[in-house]
Amino acid sequence: MTEISKETLSHIQKIKQSLADKKCDQIQVLDLQDVNSYLSIFIIATVKTETQGRSVAKDIEKFMKPLKLSVTRNHLTDLPKDATGWILLDYGEICVHIMTEEMRNYYSLDRLWGDAKVIA
Repeated sequence: MTEISKETLSHIQKIKQSLADKKCDQIQVLDLQDVNSYLSIFIIATVKTETQGRSVAKDIEKFMKPLKLSVTRNHLTDLPKDATGWILLDYGEICVHIMTEEMRNYYSLDRLWGDAKVIA
């Protein structure tokens, strides 16, 4: 079992707090290190609307951007106004999935990575 650094745990808590502050539902943190060789942490949250999802993503980006961990392929300003209902923020070790309920149910990442350890 691979140990998660205190710094990473601090980032996870800050992201979780941002998600909770923006009224996201079903916030779940999965430690994938023992079930996948190239993935570490998934944070998954459900939003009611795509607008809420963009707002949450912007808040998280404000905190994470100065840490220079972002390896996202798109900048938030490039997100289409008719987004797909799934925003992925990739910070290398931590991937944040902000999804509408429809997308979360359809892709069911929680079930797909059911062998992963849940972090409280």
